Amino acid sequence: MPFDADQRRTAATPLRRRLLVGIALAVPIAVIGVDVFFIAKSGSRATGSAASTSASVSSRVRGAAHALSPSTVAFPATDEEPAAEIQTSPDASAANEPPAEDGPLLDEDGASEEPSPPKPPPPQHFATVQDAVAGSCSTLSIEGLSKQIIEQARCINPKAVVPLPSRPNLVTGPYVFPYLQAEARDRLVRVLDAHKNTTMKVNSALRTVAQQYLVWRWSANKTCGVVLATRPGESNHELGLALDIADHASWRAALEAEQFHWLGASDRVHFDYKAPDATPRKMTDVLAFQRLWNRNHPSDPMNEDGIYSAVVEQRLKKAPPDGFSTGPSCKPSVTPRSAHSATSASGAKAAASKSTH
Repeated sequence: MPFDADQRRTAATPLRRRLLVGIALAVPIAVIGVDVFFIAKSGSRATGSAASTSASVSSRVRGAAHALSPSTVAFPATDEEPAAEIQTSPDASAANEPPAEDGPLLDEDGASEEPSPPKPPPPQHFATVQDAVAGSCSTLSIEGLSKQIIEQARCINPKAVVPLPSRPNLVTGPYVFPYLQAEARDRLVRVLDAHKNTTMKVNSALRTVAQQYLVWRWSANKTCGVVLATRPGESNHELGLALDIADHASWRAALEAEQFHWLGASDRVHFDYKAPDATPRKMTDVLAFQRLWNRNHPSDPMNEDGIYSAVVEQRLKKAPPDGFSTGPSCKPSVTPRSAHSATSASGAKAAASKSTH
């Protein structure tokens, strides 16, 4: 039986309602999708902006749904909740970063290349230099004493311990004592100024008797990666006549032209200013240590002759790594120079056969 007009309208009403409901739901979903896309694209917005954006999106969704829905489709009111604030914790990977470097394992005499050890732990404080030998692998453990020795040495002979000047193409390691004898310093400056477009990195320059004692003992004990080191009182580093250069091959010709002698394959980073003689030499750093010791131990003095001896070594073992309580002074020494002269003479004899690197 054919439908009349009322019957056709009645049959079409459910279909129309379903169509309108579908449109009412599809449009807000599309609006939400577009908004979410733009919000994600500008992810650096502040939390407050995100909250207001969320509220705006909700408002537009309800408005679009209300406009498109028939009177028979009702949307319940919703209680808006502000967007929760997002709190970010610090990068977790930071906890796994190695500690800041506090001191290097030195490249020493005899090491063919600058070593690249793992970053050492923060330096410990030791009661004596001998304790630092056994308990550390960095001369940073005796930095306080070394600084006192350098300051005292500059009082004794300023030309023996001259600071390197600032140059744009000169870089020194953070734990290098940047001093040389005056003439060696001047020649190095000439090399640097003649090659202004090339950077030189100095990994070792002046080294104190206390530092040399540490690396010498590490070498003898076969510890801390030190292959070879000369006895204290015999190193040109102590005299301010030696340099260890990172890119030694690039600088060799220029340094040799200014009378710096390349030590060779046994220690490829090492350069000595001029060929050292074979006679025992008085060391300003040794003399500086002797004066510091005597000033702090007037009842146990030693001869102030600048020669490393068994007497000096025994005192050095007992010296405080952080420095003496009474520090350097440029006043003349009042300690009798005849103290322990016999022992010092034997030390001078032992120093006659020496290495120079």
